[in-house]
Amino acid sequence: MSSDIADSSTDSRRLEAVDADVVLERFASPEMLAKGTVNVISVAAIRARLGERWARRAGDVWAYMDRKLDEHLSHGDVRHRLNPTDFLVAMPSRDCVTAQVVAMRVLEEVLIHFLGEARPCDIDIKAVTAVENGSLTCATLDDDLMAVMRTRTPTAPVSPPAHSFVGIDLAEERKRNPVSFVTGSGLALRVDFSLEPLISLKHQVTAGLRIEPIVTDEPTGRIIPARAFTRLADQDMALIDEATIAYGALYLPKGDGRSHPPLVLPQSFRTMAARRGRNALIGQAGAATALVKAGVIVELIDAGSGVPSGRLTEIAGLLTSICRGVMGRVTPGKEFVPTFRDARLMGITLDASELAGPDSRIASQILEFGRQARGMAPVLGVHGLSSADFFAIAEVAGLTHAAARRQAQTAARPAA
Repeated sequence: MSSDIADSSTDSRRLEAVDADVVLERFASPEMLAKGTVNVISVAAIRARLGERWARRAGDVWAYMDRKLDEHLSHGDVRHRLNPTDFLVAMPSRDCVTAQVVAMRVLEEVLIHFLGEARPCDIDIKAVTAVENGSLTCATLDDDLMAVMRTRTPTAPVSPPAHSFVGIDLAEERKRNPVSFVTGSGLALRVDFSLEPLISLKHQVTAGLRIEPIVTDEPTGRIIPARAFTRLADQDMALIDEATIAYGALYLPKGDGRSHPPLVLPQSFRTMAARRGRNALIGQAGAATALVKAGVIVELIDAGSGVPSGRLTEIAGLLTSICRGVMGRVTPGKEFVPTFRDARLMGITLDASELAGPDSRIASQILEFGRQARGMAPVLGVHGLSSADFFAIAEVAGLTHAAARRQAQTAARPAA
């Protein structure tokens, strides 16, 4: 049997799959079509460029497309080859932007593999908007999203292991990661550290290296999320912050700090508001004042939780005098604009690991963060992303930087 793909902007294409009716019924529920998560990916450009070689290379193209779809689709997503060049893909658990980002990434990687490049004119992805009597009606993707995706490189580094950094003393790294202690209030805590390259979305280079502390209540094995740090006593939070500084010192840029990506250290506002905390930023790191000034950025993790705007501006000014810059992390669900508007911060960040819900809701919250934070600081970043697939959503949101966190590193390591 056969069906048509109708699109006012392109010629109709035929669907030649023998079970197309079954596929369309499975893919094209009204709910999925309304969400915009059903797309057609076409490799017609590869067929056109291969010419007479297409007949013997088609099987290789199909196999590679299947491989890339396996890599990028999640459990519950559905795909099917409809004819020699068109692949129908549905992602019911994602929103339309995320689905289109994934489709774009898959097609880019297939085009680069077979043609050596992914030219804008070869990108052929359509959103299915209606199905009637076996005929698919499709629409072109949002122009803004297409423009962003066409200028993006498809991959970005995530969470390198410590041994990948030349000059790192691995014995010292093991000594400082993890670290366990009993707080003054009687809590037995363990802090494990992971690394997150902060990627410049414009230039697709590593613009900073984040140290991410993962705090575990040792008796129960329960990870304490960053949003719960506000319930820790000041002295307990200071111990975590000092351990973070001590571990981060291993990765402090050597020599001329400004010639290397800076180190981003998450710290509590309460710790940095005290002279002892600011002194630890230099003293405990064992580094020269000039090196900290050139190579360290402090990310205040709780500056958006009721801190008066004037006080934030004061502490940010003090920190800027001893380090490269100060960023403030927003608290999901809390109003942050009044606090951050006049603080003159280098950056404003969002921790995606603190966002709840499916991918579609996480994407929506990133877009909303970008809308509210636009123009408030030179750096607008999101970190703790579960996948680099979200980078394009961050770009659409107007963010400047993003970092992915490998799932395996969000769970604390067993103590030695």
